Amino acid sequence: MNMTSRPTTANASALKQDYQDFLRKASTLFPKVDQKLLLNILQLQTTYSDWEGSVMLKVVYPAGTDMDKKKEWIFQKFQRMASIEEDKTLRFKAIHIHIEDLDRLLSEDPNIEFITGSATLAPTEAYSA
Repeated sequence: MNMTSRPTTANASALKQDYQDFLRKASTLFPKVDQKLLLNILQLQTTYSDWEGSVMLKVVYPAGTDMDKKKEWIFQKFQRMASIEEDKTLRFKAIHIHIEDLDRLLSEDPNIEFITGSATLAPTEAYSA
């Protein structure tokens, strides 16, 4: 039987619709956050109550931004030294970052264009992709 021609069921259809609605809401609430990163953090945060929020973030700013000033702000906020990539992106490893922290980060610095990165289950000091 061909998978694409298989008729859906009411339960499957309802779940898929709820999932699509959820993805739309996530994109609307966090438009400046990479949705894969957002959903990964949300999954880890809700699945593991003791998750330490180990993330590698890339915070993108508009061209011409004073990156040294932003780098200092990140250090004051997270006690982490960020590296500057491509003259407009700060890359740093942080612990205890949940979706609430992403929301606060965006509200405290409206100059942020986009946040991407990765989240891992185990706390680590090493950079990940």
